[in-house]
Amino acid sequence: MRRTKHESLQEIFAKLQRGDMSRRAFMRQASALGIGGAAAAFLSQAAGTAQVATPAASPVASPVGEGAALALAEIAMNPGSEQPDADPEAVVTINLGSEIDTGDPQVLAFLNEIEISSKVYTPLLALNEENLPAGAGAESATVSADGTVYTFTIREGMTYSDGVPVTAQNYAYAIKRALSPVVAGNYSNTLYAVTGGQAWREADPEGDAAELQVLEDVVSESIRALDDRTLQITLDFAAGYFPYVMAIWVTYPVREDLVEANGADWWRDIANYVGNGPFRVTSHTEGQEWTFERNETYFRGVPGIATLIFREIDSSETELLAYQQGEFDLMGPASSQLPQIEADPTLSGELQRSVGASTSWFAMNNTAAPFDQVEVRQAFAAALNREQFVNQISAGVGIPAGTLLYPGNPAYQEEYQQTFDEARAQELLATAGFPGGEGFPPQQLLYIADDASSQQRATFFAENLSQVLGVQIEPTPIDGAQLQSLRTNRDPSLIFWVGDWFEDYPHPQNWLSLVFGPGTTRAPLGWDDPTFNDLVTQADQLPIDEAIPLYQQADAYLAEQAPVAFFRHGENLVLIKPNLLGYVTYPTTIVDTVYQAEKIYKTAG
Repeated sequence: MRRTKHESLQEIFAKLQRGDMSRRAFMRQASALGIGGAAAAFLSQAAGTAQVATPAASPVASPVGEGAALALAEIAMNPGSEQPDADPEAVVTINLGSEIDTGDPQVLAFLNEIEISSKVYTPLLALNEENLPAGAGAESATVSADGTVYTFTIREGMTYSDGVPVTAQNYAYAIKRALSPVVAGNYSNTLYAVTGGQAWREADPEGDAAELQVLEDVVSESIRALDDRTLQITLDFAAGYFPYVMAIWVTYPVREDLVEANGADWWRDIANYVGNGPFRVTSHTEGQEWTFERNETYFRGVPGIATLIFREIDSSETELLAYQQGEFDLMGPASSQLPQIEADPTLSGELQRSVGASTSWFAMNNTAAPFDQVEVRQAFAAALNREQFVNQISAGVGIPAGTLLYPGNPAYQEEYQQTFDEARAQELLATAGFPGGEGFPPQQLLYIADDASSQQRATFFAENLSQVLGVQIEPTPIDGAQLQSLRTNRDPSLIFWVGDWFEDYPHPQNWLSLVFGPGTTRAPLGWDDPTFNDLVTQADQLPIDEAIPLYQQADAYLAEQAPVAFFRHGENLVLIKPNLLGYVTYPTTIVDTVYQAEKIYKTAG
């Protein structure tokens, strides 16, 4: 006979009362049970109160052994403004591409959104130039002996750009907010190790108010400001990747007073977009431009850039022309522009290349026919002539990709890769009921309008798929901001489009679990595979050496099931004006603008 949820809660609550179960273990099990309305009533009655008592419903950390200092790398204090040849009035202009869909750090997901928000806010931790966690908003941290309780000491004297002190409560509010089902953030699942986090995030925001409150209370006890300078976060398991998560935008300390008073679009009014980062927003013209001035009180020193401007140009051709005319100080050219750049003596001297931690793919809506059939998706994956694309269209930039993880990632595997195989592709499509493409419905392949490289890619693969499979694929232009919005909102009208992933931090969890695992908002609609989810969930709870075999299995399984068809691992191309100096280079980023932007400066002239 199966026990009811009420009986299970009664049993574990009795253990808690007897001292046979720690409050931490109770919180984990209660969270796993969902803590529904009946549970809330039971806990309220057992606690002898008229409502759910916070101590009973939201346990605190149990003894877990003495905490040890978390090893944090150093980031040198060497701001660009202090360089002897720095232009004190330097104006730097960069292309943002398309307009952002959101500037809310606890919601955003795209590179242009990260670019904007990272100028305004400082994360709890940062990554140094060796991709190691370092102090940022927190100057130090400890972790319990069992790896489940992190305690951060907030940097003394840190303020927002308007002079308001930054406290542990600011960071606690932001991180908790990233797990709210109402906020519905796109990176929430990076925080699913937080006790109660997944249960609250995946709850129905329109559901029972009492149940939602109890779930929220669990998270409130898991993410706590102990005082103005002490933040404590409790996890369900020892997640070795967790310090990396503390270095991304989910921790950006948005101000509760500015957010709660201004609704979901609070960030659109720049008066509310106030942070503790190296810059402050001074103007924003939607669809055209963002302007920033340096934050003179930034804790790492006064930035070398006095005025930072982001323009919004979708076309890589227009961007390159603007760079040549001196309107941009740096740009990332499209791979198709490489021959033109290498033939130009000035541009070739300003070009830098490096390994890129990125992967591109064709995403297929797994809920929409015919892509709801695995054989169709596998057929498309087998039909892609990746090598020809890289050599002819991508000008040799990047390498053909048959899996999510790129060579160099610790869990990269070659057990199973998607590969170009015409005969197999045709056989799979026939098995799915479309021999020679007969009866296959025409598909639109969306690409960014006014961007020649995006159009070239769409045209190449449309012809490639037509030749191999006999299917009709129509390259279809769409505004870049509109496409980003459709992707952000996982619009069901999106059927076939290009997706990609750029590494946030160098751990397989950032790729497999975050992009395609439980709670993802980045995988195509319909992808929620129990086998894959089990593999990555197990791996996430293990030390990296023990986790790698599971991550490799997950990577191979993902390639085989083909919710997407991978086609290229990236390479970084950057054009940099000679008088732009001080920038810090990371293993897979030539010019870092997220963690050490204050070091960038320009010489006069």
